Amino acid sequence: MFVIGQSYVRRDLHARYGGQTQGGVSTPASYPVILLFTGEQGQQYGYQDGWTDDDAFLFGGEGQSGDMTFTRGNRAILNHAEEGKDLHLFESTRKGMVRYVGQMVCTGYEERLSPDRAGLLRKVFVFELVPVSAFISQVHVDHSLEDDHWDQPLSVLRDRALSLTLNAHDSLARKQSVRYRSGAIRVYVLKRAAGICEGCGQMAPFADCQGMPYLEPHHIRRLTDGGPDHPHWVIALCPVCHRRAHFGEDSRDFNAMLARIVQDIEASLSA
Repeated sequence: MFVIGQSYVRRDLHARYGGQTQGGVSTPASYPVILLFTGEQGQQYGYQDGWTDDDAFLFGGEGQSGDMTFTRGNRAILNHAEEGKDLHLFESTRKGMVRYVGQMVCTGYEERLSPDRAGLLRKVFVFELVPVSAFISQVHVDHSLEDDHWDQPLSVLRDRALSLTLNAHDSLARKQSVRYRSGAIRVYVLKRAAGICEGCGQMAPFADCQGMPYLEPHHIRRLTDGGPDHPHWVIALCPVCHRRAHFGEDSRDFNAMLARIVQDIEASLSA
């Protein structure tokens, strides 16, 4: 979708995807993405974006005066996994131009006191963003990190998949919380399917090297299958259905059907 390190004209991004053309948070209505723009402008509003020593990116929330609230862009960042949205971070380079930093995951936030544009102290949110690459390997291949989940009943797994501690006391704890939940979501979805593709209703085509029915988690509303998500937007598919969901000429309609299937399944489990 975007190439890390490549420069883009911001106006062209909005012409393609939509969303707000001003400010640091853009939420296109027709695509499952949130575009974040970082630059020098935050300094005048009491915060400075940037990387930490443990490879997290601190991103100042939306709002230039008064206390920040979890509405609009701030709410979108906080709930991006639950709403099936990919976070894409860009940095301003020169007027009208931005460079793509990468796809990110929100692992938490801090509340701070900083002056607004009038110099008055107010509450600001500083979001902690981690590159999605920090989570992809565990979500897809490392079964050894999921042993604790496989032994649990579906109800316990569902609770774990729905839980996330975004306000843990430090960055490491927040990352561990996201990783733990990612593993729980993968195992929950595969156990929920019980060896049957939730798309076509057929048995898994073969067993994997662990002797488990082979199905693939698919993130319905997102443009990638990497990183943490939410059980309401993840479905277990056979390889054929998974490829269809991404590359079929009817992929849009197929994903809409998959979304309805998952909503029905989840509604029956929560009843």
